[in-house]
Amino acid sequence: MEQTGPDLDAITSTAENTAADFEAWRAKHVVPTEDGQFLVEGDMRLPDLETVRQYWEGFTGNPNALSVFRVAGADVAWNRTDRWNISYCIRPGDFGAQYDRLVEFMHRAASGWEAAANVRFVHVKAEDSINCNRNNTNVKYNVERNFSFSGLRAGMGFPNYARNTRYLELGPIGEWTDAELLAVLTHEFGHSLGFVHEHDTAMGCGKVTTGSYRPLTCYDGRGAMHYPSESGWLDPSRTLNFISQWDFEGAQSLYEAPTNVLSLANGTVFARKRSTGDIYRRDANGWTLVGGPGQAFVAVGNTLYGQIPGGGAPVKFQGNGWVAIGGPAGQIFACAGTLCATDPSTGNVARYDAVANTWATIGGPGSRFAASTSAVFGIGSWQDDYTARWSGAGASWSVVGGGASELIGGGTSMYRLTHLKDAIQRYDGGSTWTPIGLSGRSFVAAGANVYGLRPDGSWVMRYAGTQWNAIHGPATRIFSSNGFLFVTNPDDTIERYEPATNTWTNLGKP
Repeated sequence: MEQTGPDLDAITSTAENTAADFEAWRAKHVVPTEDGQFLVEGDMRLPDLETVRQYWEGFTGNPNALSVFRVAGADVAWNRTDRWNISYCIRPGDFGAQYDRLVEFMHRAASGWEAAANVRFVHVKAEDSINCNRNNTNVKYNVERNFSFSGLRAGMGFPNYARNTRYLELGPIGEWTDAELLAVLTHEFGHSLGFVHEHDTAMGCGKVTTGSYRPLTCYDGRGAMHYPSESGWLDPSRTLNFISQWDFEGAQSLYEAPTNVLSLANGTVFARKRSTGDIYRRDANGWTLVGGPGQAFVAVGNTLYGQIPGGGAPVKFQGNGWVAIGGPAGQIFACAGTLCATDPSTGNVARYDAVANTWATIGGPGSRFAASTSAVFGIGSWQDDYTARWSGAGASWSVVGGGASELIGGGTSMYRLTHLKDAIQRYDGGSTWTPIGLSGRSFVAAGANVYGLRPDGSWVMRYAGTQWNAIHGPATRIFSSNGFLFVTNPDDTIERYEPATNTWTNLGKP
């Protein structure tokens, strides 16, 4: 029977319903900690109940994806100085026989985010003692065991937290498989960069900024910051996190791409100034400013390309200025003689025709893309799917092997890292990938050579066909561009390698 007359009052008000919804969510997902904080959804540590409530209000009903935590209208992210020194220590006594394993897997997890974004994690091994605790101000994080945790439990503080509340706590890692340990650490390092849980955001590309977070990408349904056990995860049979292509692009949108040193084919060198992000050209008079901060810079032949920050358009350097050559992009990268870019909404890859000034879609989506000097490769959207090679025409690709975690392009051969990042493999045609080395902090290919940085950054290594030889001492990063190898030293100076003579030239710094 239809009711007529004035509307009947609801049994509870909207405010009461909202409060009830929050309390129901809080009872399920929020646990107080011994130091007065709150552990949200098992691992995301928030400082007080007001922040917990703001976080909950921010994610309910908003269509976002990989997102950065916000406080007082500002992103919670590391500044330009600190993002290259996200330091941590590990308390050995907490982990016993698992200590060395944890050291290695923290290097591997850090390397995944360092491949995506212009950040650098630093293990300060000198602080690994009983004094590696929440009061140690020589590092930004301490790593400790929470003996009350069971299963795949961990907790991490955000960059803006006070030092004594900014730490990584881990459960019984001795009970975890290598794949589980890498997945958990990758997820927690994501929190240390300011990223919140992706499963707290609804599907779509709405990118609605709230009081507690700002979206960086479309919703993914896979990737590092999404719990596989939560709704929205696209394949329940897959139960481990990994850094997806959209994670890769979102991290670059926030922290820029790790494209700090480049060379044109003619030998002209460009480099970012770390304190500002500005791009400089090295010439006879030293370093000359040629542009402001960009999300990424890529050198193809004798042309320098850049990308407007925040997932903006690709641009081309004209010698005395920059001109846009397309619409918004997720990522730009060198693409077998030209430039490629990913579509931030679809994940598809487009290839640039510099003569016609047009773009043509060649494939996608995937979880990673890279190119040798002659061919473009990609990994399937799930990293355990497959590795594929573009045919060179249209959008035709051929599967050339199983899945992988990273692709290393830039040289005459293509290389990839295994899922556990415990080995590097060289592509030898067909579906053959030949192991040539073990884990490293990073790898680059330049010309016919491939180089690696030791997990602890202590040596730069060159593959010599059957073994790896040290060619340089400690370095913060290694880069390849148009066949040249560069390193950045701890003092930010840049060196260029000459493989024929096994010598280095110091180029200074911007």
